[in-house]
Amino acid sequence: MADTVNSAQSGERDVSIYLACRAVAAIVNVLSVALFTRLSSPDLYGQYLIGFSICFIVYSLTVQWAVYAHFGTFRQEAADRFALSLVVISALALAPALLSIGALAGLGILEGHIAWGSAVLALCLALHFAGTEVSRSHLKPGLVAIATISRSVLSLLLGSASLILFHEPAALLVAVGLGYALGAVPVYVHFARSLRQGGLRQPLGAEIAAMLRYGWPLAIAFGASAAAMNIDRILLEHHTDAATVAPYGAVMDLMKQTFLVLAEAISAGYVAHARIHMMRGETQAARAVLKRDFVSQAFVVVFGTVAFILLGRLVFSVVLAPAYLDMALDVLPALLVGNALLVLRAHYFGQVIYLGASSLIELVASLVMIAAAAGAALLLIDAMGAHGAALAFAIGQAAALLVYVVGAPKALRMPVDWLRGGLLLGVGGAILAGGLEAQALFGPAVGTVFCVFAIGVASLVLAMRWNIFNLSAMAQKLASPLLGLLPKRGL
Repeated sequence: MADTVNSAQSGERDVSIYLACRAVAAIVNVLSVALFTRLSSPDLYGQYLIGFSICFIVYSLTVQWAVYAHFGTFRQEAADRFALSLVVISALALAPALLSIGALAGLGILEGHIAWGSAVLALCLALHFAGTEVSRSHLKPGLVAIATISRSVLSLLLGSASLILFHEPAALLVAVGLGYALGAVPVYVHFARSLRQGGLRQPLGAEIAAMLRYGWPLAIAFGASAAAMNIDRILLEHHTDAATVAPYGAVMDLMKQTFLVLAEAISAGYVAHARIHMMRGETQAARAVLKRDFVSQAFVVVFGTVAFILLGRLVFSVVLAPAYLDMALDVLPALLVGNALLVLRAHYFGQVIYLGASSLIELVASLVMIAAAAGAALLLIDAMGAHGAALAFAIGQAAALLVYVVGAPKALRMPVDWLRGGLLLGVGGAILAGGLEAQALFGPAVGTVFCVFAIGVASLVLAMRWNIFNLSAMAQKLASPLLGLLPKRGL
């Protein structure tokens, strides 16, 4: 019984739910990339990616900060008021977002039809993420799971339909946006019912002001971070064309469906519970939760990197359109490094949020990241094309992580399990070396079977041993009824 209570307190159950729903959503998102790249031309898909990138930069600068400011200042006893504060701030922040997109269209930086699609997408992103943030803060992982899976399925269905019917990048942007918005409908229905039953508690001006004080550095930081994470594809389109952006962006999206999606799922469970421990003054319990967070993140980074290196050609040949394969393999190494660094940076960022401390360090890290990424992109893309863009992305992530590692005060440094982290690196390195050797000696077919087996066995053993993603606890729970059916033997 005590183990069950401890597991619930440390967020293991929530991590399992978040991970399961994000894994399902990731599979659907990968299927979306596969269908979208086949139903569209590279030029159309590239224009869609550019429109999405512009939208995400504007959304991050004007709206996204509110979600994290809500989490950073949230108090459980006033949960309904804080939820309404988030909705109010997000609605107000949409005005400058839409005006910014309109200004880009007016200046000729963004084509009119792409700007219209990006504006609809920005509105839908705000609706979706405000709803899921309220659910996460209220420790309602089931609602988050419904919204997450629904948005992926609806984006796939509506996006595919838009390509078949209209074959326009703006239509695809609108369709994907509607998938996000409609996916969050169950969340708003649930909380509307709760507010009617419990009575409407108006937001307090002091609480909104506290969110604004906490969030203003994040507004700049998120804008800079989003720009740094998208400047590579924007400058790549400037120096080449939208058709070149298509395979590059498709590979990046596939990476995000593994590294970043899993990392966000892990943090969504652990960090929320660490925050509760911190509000109760339970510092050691919070550090224990965050140390498990680190081990889980390192697990994803190591095995994800090894899997992509050994099985990348197979994965890309199945998922992507054939014309995308050569560029995908060319940019793979640099994007792997960049996404691994991105996960570690996001891990450090979680420390800032759960402590509710100053968010200035994220502002500094993001400004350093955009400076490094933009500088590298200007130097490398013209000469190296997509490969230069991938290197610029990795350089930007490395610079931002360095700010956290070197510049963060001791209180803001995430607890690290050096022993398990080192063991993960050793196991990953051994599998990588053995897999490359097997492919060289026995050919692609036998080598691939060996790689899949080695990665599967090693990851499963460590996950069960360390209860990563709550797998060990779930296995014991599933096995208990079966063990009860076995005949009992005497001593």
